Amino acid sequence: MSVIMNIKNNFLRVVGVMTIAGFILSSSVSCVEDVDYAVDSEGLIYMAQASDSKSYLELFDIDTIQDIFIGASYGGLKYPDSDLSVKFAVDESLITAYNLENGTNYIAFPQSSYSISSLESLIKAGASNSDPLKIMITAKALQIGKSYMLPVKLISAGSSAVHPDRNTAYFRIDSLIRRERDVTNLGALSVSHENNGGAGHGEGSPKLVDNNLGTKYLTQGYTSGMWFQIKYNTPQVIGAYTFTSGNDASDRDPKTWRFEASNDGNTWTVLDNKVEYFFSDRNQTRRFETTNTTPYTYYRVTLVSNNGASLFQMSEWRLIQYY
Repeated sequence: MSVIMNIKNNFLRVVGVMTIAGFILSSSVSCVEDVDYAVDSEGLIYMAQASDSKSYLELFDIDTIQDIFIGASYGGLKYPDSDLSVKFAVDESLITAYNLENGTNYIAFPQSSYSISSLESLIKAGASNSDPLKIMITAKALQIGKSYMLPVKLISAGSSAVHPDRNTAYFRIDSLIRRERDVTNLGALSVSHENNGGAGHGEGSPKLVDNNLGTKYLTQGYTSGMWFQIKYNTPQVIGAYTFTSGNDASDRDPKTWRFEASNDGNTWTVLDNKVEYFFSDRNQTRRFETTNTTPYTYYRVTLVSNNGASLFQMSEWRLIQYY
């Protein structure tokens, strides 16, 4: 019987297939497992998206509109004899109950973050599924790090009954997906304190940005206030950076520092500040996020203190850009 249902209910079931600029993106809601309602649900109208695994969204932090689709299906092995008008509603009151039941902390999608093509559709006579309705989401209206939910409920289906258990899709995201790229080597590195053997030494400053965790930059005669920086030919927006500790001697690690930016090399804006930071392992990479949205020409790390050694070392420093 499930084989029959797989044929009957092969809805392009346009569940949460997402499109961006005409391209289809796969996501955790991009397909529907057909459910056999032939015995218990003959003639009941349900949402194929009314399943946790099919209503979880993966949205990108981009300007382009991202689309998901909703629809209704006719349960069982038969088909409706006449057209059925199906109606949906966004019901934010369901979020509280969902959070209590599942131990989650979802909040409602801001109304400015989405629009819906229509809340009404039609299951035509002799068809299994309604025409899909499109929800258009503007991710830029959402905040990074927040969890959002959009409960969409099937509220009526003409002369047919709505399935009591499969009538609501809890579309939700735990966090926006941010596209990123490493732009470290688009700029030129300079340091206030070079290795005694010069930049060409096996532990000279270029090793700080060679994208090789097996090398390191080491400088003798560490003093508070030493810095290393990257200058770009054109201003860049840096949203995060990473440090990778050296392979030995943890007392050479950075402990307190400022991550700063400038457009003239003289006036600096502090983007991030770390105090008494500790690397728990060798060759350990740690990532540090900023809230920066301004393009700068210079990005600099100013060291306030290390862990007490007369030397400073670091395996790698990388600059990350979101786009």
